[in-house]
Amino acid sequence: MSTSEKREQTPLVQPLSSPQLPLPRPKNIVRTTLKYIVPLSLVIIYHSFIAPLSLSSIRPYSQVELTAKEDARCPVQPPVLNTGNDWDVVNDHEYASLATKRLSRAVQINTESYDDYPKNASDPVFNKHYEFAHYLSYEFSKLFKDPIKYENVNVHGHLFTWEGTNKKLKPILLMAHTDTVPVLPATLDQWKYPPFEGKVTVNATKDTPGTWIWGRGVSDCKNTLLAIYGSLERLVTEGYKPERTIIIANGFDEEIGGSRGAGHISEVLLERYGPDGIAFLIDEGFTGISNDYGATVASFGMAEKGSVNVNVKVETLGGHSSVPPPHTAIGIISLLLAELEAHPFKPILSPKSPFLKNLNCLAEYAPEFPKSIKHELKDPRQWDELAQQLAKKDRVLNSFLATTQAIDLIKGGVKVNALPEVVDATVNYRISFTSSVDETLSHVAQVLKPLARKLGYTISAFNESHACHHENSTSHITLSVPGGQGLEPAPITSDRTKSFALLGGTAKAVFGNNTIASPSAMFANTDTRWFWNLTSELYRFTPTLITENLNQHTVNERISLEGHLNATRYFYKLIRNLEGWQAE
Repeated sequence: MSTSEKREQTPLVQPLSSPQLPLPRPKNIVRTTLKYIVPLSLVIIYHSFIAPLSLSSIRPYSQVELTAKEDARCPVQPPVLNTGNDWDVVNDHEYASLATKRLSRAVQINTESYDDYPKNASDPVFNKHYEFAHYLSYEFSKLFKDPIKYENVNVHGHLFTWEGTNKKLKPILLMAHTDTVPVLPATLDQWKYPPFEGKVTVNATKDTPGTWIWGRGVSDCKNTLLAIYGSLERLVTEGYKPERTIIIANGFDEEIGGSRGAGHISEVLLERYGPDGIAFLIDEGFTGISNDYGATVASFGMAEKGSVNVNVKVETLGGHSSVPPPHTAIGIISLLLAELEAHPFKPILSPKSPFLKNLNCLAEYAPEFPKSIKHELKDPRQWDELAQQLAKKDRVLNSFLATTQAIDLIKGGVKVNALPEVVDATVNYRISFTSSVDETLSHVAQVLKPLARKLGYTISAFNESHACHHENSTSHITLSVPGGQGLEPAPITSDRTKSFALLGGTAKAVFGNNTIASPSAMFANTDTRWFWNLTSELYRFTPTLITENLNQHTVNERISLEGHLNATRYFYKLIRNLEGWQAE
């Protein structure tokens, strides 16, 4: 309450009015004093202490709006950072020729990973990585000897450590994996060139001007792997001595979870450097360099979605298919899955999400960014409606805005004239950056329980102590998580750090002074999940133009030579820019 409001209040004790009455009989002084003092004290205490406390958490909407807008703003742009020597890799024709041959050969060595691979890294299915390791050690021999220390981790993992001259400084960690997703045999006729040929083309199509390298894994992520190796090789050749220790980590099973590769490497590093012992790390990312809406933007993945698989199992009585019920088990599970798809997760624009900051960066700096969206971004009250509009426009945008669900597996039935007794399906959820595994599972249960009751089925959801029973039901639905756990969304990296300024300033030096450094996010999972204890500054970033780095995980995967060379220059310049840089 304000001072002016207090002055306008009726006084607590009023003066007596005339005419005066005879004085009453004297009363107990203590009792009289308490009669007035106690209420007065309570009023003072309430207005001085209790009322402010009860109201302090209630802010005017304008203040809430201001806070949301501040949290979601585009970060202050870092200056261009260009310390020490530079390397114009794109115009280094001798190296460009060498890099082309190296990347082509890397594609020719098949390093596919399959989901059913055993946990034992010594299993013969991983022997293909011996050939790839031999190739790397031959082509980049300077990385496998002094001054760089090489370690083999869990058979096929690679760990390089280039000790810095100042041991007090935390190391940085650069990452890339050596395995690839498989090529589906049914898609072979859709490839322009065989996926493991490592085809090099020059001006092959209007969409691929200049030199391009084609094949499985060339983009995800042998481009990044060889770009990092090439930058270190150059620095060693130049006689460079880093002030800060540089670590390179390469897992070999990222495409199937990373537990054998990055999982083991992270344990080695945690024991060596301790919790929060790394200054920052950079791993692969769908984010990179874009030229959208008239601006060059370097988008750094500073958040990563979580994931969880949900198994939906239907169990019911069997019998001969000549006497079927209204819905067989396959029919029931179809209804359940259709119900899930009819209730998708709501897209949201959260001020906590780096994706909203990415939109605000475009709104602030990109001259061709749609004015209508720019206007809606200014008002947090319109964010919900804007999220709905964006999600409807594009599946990729929806993946940035919401938890997604994909029904990927279903099995059931053994014979055409036998009613199926057990049918199950698996649904993959990619959990929104600001949500959780529990929130996702709760949504699934809330959607399916009413339908189960309507169908006359009992249902137990995720190890509930009490199933939801239906009287006289002989059929049951079980919701479970294969393996018993999911992956929570990654910690969100702050954009108000010295590492963000370092990475953004380096991008400006390589891709142009006017490049905008922007937070973004990663809706797929990476090996960074294994390193959360080592640093809170996690970046997923491929320093290549997105239009020159195409078709990861699908047919005709390819990258332009210029894109690969720019990635090489980025890592070279980043390491050079570490000189004198203080994270601590």
